[in-house]
Amino acid sequence: MNHFSPLSNFFGQVQAQPCLSIPQELPVNVLPDELQKVIHYIQQETQAPSGLIASSVLGVMALACQDLFDIAPKDNLRFPISLYQVVLAESGERKSTVDKLLMTPVRDLEGKLEAQYQEDKKLYDVAMCRWQVERKALEKAFERAVTKGEPSQESAQRLEECFARKPSAPLRKRMLVSDVTRAAVKQALGKGWPSLVLLSDEAGSILSGELLHDTPLLNSLWGAQPLEIDRATQDALRVEDARFGMMLMVQPALFKEYVNRQGRHARASGFFARMLLCQPTSTIGGRLHGQQQFFPRPPVSSNHLEWIHARVQERLNQSFERREENAARTCLTLSPEAAAMWYAEYDRIELMCGQNGALREYRDYASKQVEHVARIAGVLEAFVTGHSVVSEHTMYAAIRLADYYLHSFIQLMVDDSLPEDMEDALLLENWLHDKYGHHFIHDIPKNHLLKYGPNRLRDRARLTRALDNLLFKGQVSCYKKGRTTYVRLINFSSGRSGL
Repeated sequence: MNHFSPLSNFFGQVQAQPCLSIPQELPVNVLPDELQKVIHYIQQETQAPSGLIASSVLGVMALACQDLFDIAPKDNLRFPISLYQVVLAESGERKSTVDKLLMTPVRDLEGKLEAQYQEDKKLYDVAMCRWQVERKALEKAFERAVTKGEPSQESAQRLEECFARKPSAPLRKRMLVSDVTRAAVKQALGKGWPSLVLLSDEAGSILSGELLHDTPLLNSLWGAQPLEIDRATQDALRVEDARFGMMLMVQPALFKEYVNRQGRHARASGFFARMLLCQPTSTIGGRLHGQQQFFPRPPVSSNHLEWIHARVQERLNQSFERREENAARTCLTLSPEAAAMWYAEYDRIELMCGQNGALREYRDYASKQVEHVARIAGVLEAFVTGHSVVSEHTMYAAIRLADYYLHSFIQLMVDDSLPEDMEDALLLENWLHDKYGHHFIHDIPKNHLLKYGPNRLRDRARLTRALDNLLFKGQVSCYKKGRTTYVRLINFSSGRSGL
């Protein structure tokens, strides 16, 4: 059964002269029938914007699946399927109502997990108290034996056995965090449950908080990279095999303040390129009683909301079971037809990133576009069907959705074109990849770049700024040997645009 809209003329579109498509609204019609009915029902109940609802649906699906699945669009290239979403919506767009309807199974499960944790914590506290009394008594016995010169082997053995019986603290399982510090996120992922989503339907305080200023941390978490965290007063903490997503809804004026304050840094670091950003058309002013102005279709029942609730709970339970059994994530692959579409989309985006292309000033975002496509496709396939192979219909839907988010980014950043320093960094990154990405040369004298690099970067100050940007993004490192500064290539073997 085909759950998706037809794929008419798809290859004719992508093989034509590359241009920037202009989707005005999130294309709900390309989603599987089940999801369209969920969105229809929620809009029927709330009259909230369909784009807001669809983004929220995508977010809750990603939350449910991010710790259970990865996706490999090609050999030796594997991505998480967690998403960073930011939806701009005015006060009164019923963000909280939509959040409440969709997140019910997640919050219910979190409530049960927290209640179980509190019970386990009480038992642990009692066991720990008993163990500490026993440990102190055995330590005193061992100390007396050593002090008096008596045989201490037996007391030492008993003390060693006591340490082996030290109670283990219960694991606090949680799926959501909101308005937290970066230290709290690291602590939660490293010592608690290693799959979290930052969720807020009023994210103004998050945008002004410290977490969203730590873009290297957020970029690393998006890519599921291991983190070593040194702490002055405690043992070092390692975060690995973690998944972190983001679903933020915020008023446009507050987001604009964030862009004015932090936007250049967020773009230069690559953080904005990892966002699915949109501002759905408002329904305020057209929400008339008894009329369906924005979704003129026959009413649907609440069964569809119950379906998505049951599927969310099923996927989350499977995620917990996978962790408990220490099993590997399912890695989704692409069918031949889906792979052909994905490569065609890569070519389309790549051509538009050229010097005269429509994406020239947005190459920072375009560099992640096909990874966004893969992640969205993974979320759709994993949640709706659970199949391990992404179909052509799923890939078509993912491309259309990712194209909408790309256009939304451009619309929202139109007054913030690519800063010169960042364009220089992209130029240098592409030049280094073309020259050295497929060779075993990893260390290049900086003077060599000044002499043979891109023409406009043969200026020491300008080259230094470009290198600083790549250093900040983790693409290069620099070191000095004698009087010569060397540039070490770190992350060029995988190529541009996520490939």
